[in-house]
Amino acid sequence: MIFIDTTIWVSAIDASDGLHRDGKAVLEALIKGNISSAMTTDFVLDEALTILKKRGARIDVIAEIVENILSSELVRVIFVDEPVFRDALSNFEKYEKLSFTDSVTLTSMNHYKTREIFSHDKDFNLKGIIRKERP
Repeated sequence: MIFIDTTIWVSAIDASDGLHRDGKAVLEALIKGNISSAMTTDFVLDEALTILKKRGARIDVIAEIVENILSSELVRVIFVDEPVFRDALSNFEKYEKLSFTDSVTLTSMNHYKTREIFSHDKDFNLKGIIRKERP
């Protein structure tokens, strides 16, 4: 299973994003079965929704996209509970460059034993993590 980060969701959804082709390629590979399964967190989706709204995306369009992600059999959405939140606080302290959402991502990746992430965020260039920008 591979993790999909905020930067990929945003670039895939926002056609004006400079990295749109990368994000779109990730989702197309997932739909075509070239990527067997993916996961993300509610924190990542929260961050993506906020960025898209700030960029002027229509709320109804954003809500429909997130509904599709939530109901997709191809993407597992991890909802952060208290133990994950507390573990993420440790990563937040340990990795100075990571945002808290990124710390939640790293914690979730560790919990689900995945080492691969689709992301444009170079903060994920960490030992043991394979960061990809496109398939």
